[in-house]
Amino acid sequence: MKIFFWGAGRIGTYWLKQWRDFGIEPKGVIDNNRDLWGSMLDGIMIYNPSILKEASFDYVFITCNMEGEICEQLLEIGIVEDKIVTGGHNILNHMLYYASENMTNIDKTNMLNNAHGRRIVLFDLYNGMVLGGVEAWSYDLAKCLDKQGYQGKYLTTDAAGPIVTDETYPAYILRYREVERNYDKIETCIKEITKNLPCTIICNFPQHIFWAACIAKRLYPEQIRIVAIQHSDDSLYYNAFTRWQKYIDRCMVISSRIEEKLLAFGMEQTKIGHLEWQVPCKKIIDRMWGKKSALLQIGYAGRVTIRPKRVDLFFTLAEMLKRRNADFQITIAGAGDYTTTLQERIQEENLQDHMVFMGRIERENIPDFWKKQDIMISCSQWEGHSISQAEAMAEGVVPVITDVSGARDDVTDGYNGYVVDIGDIETMAEKISYLYHNPSVLKQMGIQAHDTIYHRQKDKNQAAFWEELLEDVWKL
Repeated sequence: MKIFFWGAGRIGTYWLKQWRDFGIEPKGVIDNNRDLWGSMLDGIMIYNPSILKEASFDYVFITCNMEGEICEQLLEIGIVEDKIVTGGHNILNHMLYYASENMTNIDKTNMLNNAHGRRIVLFDLYNGMVLGGVEAWSYDLAKCLDKQGYQGKYLTTDAAGPIVTDETYPAYILRYREVERNYDKIETCIKEITKNLPCTIICNFPQHIFWAACIAKRLYPEQIRIVAIQHSDDSLYYNAFTRWQKYIDRCMVISSRIEEKLLAFGMEQTKIGHLEWQVPCKKIIDRMWGKKSALLQIGYAGRVTIRPKRVDLFFTLAEMLKRRNADFQITIAGAGDYTTTLQERIQEENLQDHMVFMGRIERENIPDFWKKQDIMISCSQWEGHSISQAEAMAEGVVPVITDVSGARDDVTDGYNGYVVDIGDIETMAEKISYLYHNPSVLKQMGIQAHDTIYHRQKDKNQAAFWEELLEDVWKL
């Protein structure tokens, strides 16, 4: 691959070292500092930007902090956007893809090829065994597969965060926090994967475990199958999964919006599969909805963060509802890096009568949590397809949520909930206030929310779905 770096400073030096670890390096380095032109960056020539007008190259990687300015400069000199790569994740994604051809010299000491009678399933938990929707889904799936006789293992990292203990399968912790070389991160993971051959790897994140799985499959194509799950409407997923798609056996999407965008990024239609959440949902719903002038119960269950969940906007929503004379309580369940600030603000802004923080609740208690709520809220900036909204609707809770990926797969606006523009807390407050003052509408929409989830999944069997999927990928 013929590439240039743009930026001869600290960031450029870092990336040059990372690329050289894999046996590859750029044709040259571009920099706007004329004093550097003609000198060397660790043996690589530093050029005037004008060289790009005549040089043949595949990509320019922006390896400095001024990404926006450099992008504009590249476009002005006639470099097409497709040849410009920005952001550390995208640079790493490209680097590992093209470096993978050189990774035949992996240290295979202690690599085992286990002759298991059945295949093993490895779970990618790159962010650690933390409290999150992806992790909770993975633990549930692990329990399902364990009952079906599958062996398994969690591949996780020493990422910081609230630790969740799940012992369905043993966990192998990749000690990444103190490791600088991406080569070492990839090699360590490949060695662990290949101790468990043959295996299927369920890749939940477009990070090192996914990249290692793809490289391991290139080394052992007949003994590894990769099922990638696109959990988020995030460009990191689209860029990584489409670039490495020749190693992916099935890419499971969780919303119609994600499928449309994944296809637009270039994923083959034949590789795409559909994954729907299966949540507890009884045929007959037994619950009470708010009565006129009664305390309106508004619930949220998920990560307590600003990005991407925007839990901080709950305070704005509370003030707007107070001005509309609604008598309400927002109950927040979950954990995250905004927890302490959330609790402090509730006290500082004297919202104890309107906002309650419960902390983390066990998954088996989630249905009971939602039975006590009338409305489910989400102010998220982006999602994949929220499990929480399906869990809430299954209990007759009316969702009032932002228009993120997966929202309209569950919610028909004005029928079984409301979908508002991202950041439009004013409209969210209006919809909630309307339901507060019209309890008969709240009840009808709650019934329709429940019916939507029940009829969609009443005939679905997660165990059978995964049994068929895992069999199918080994027929490819």
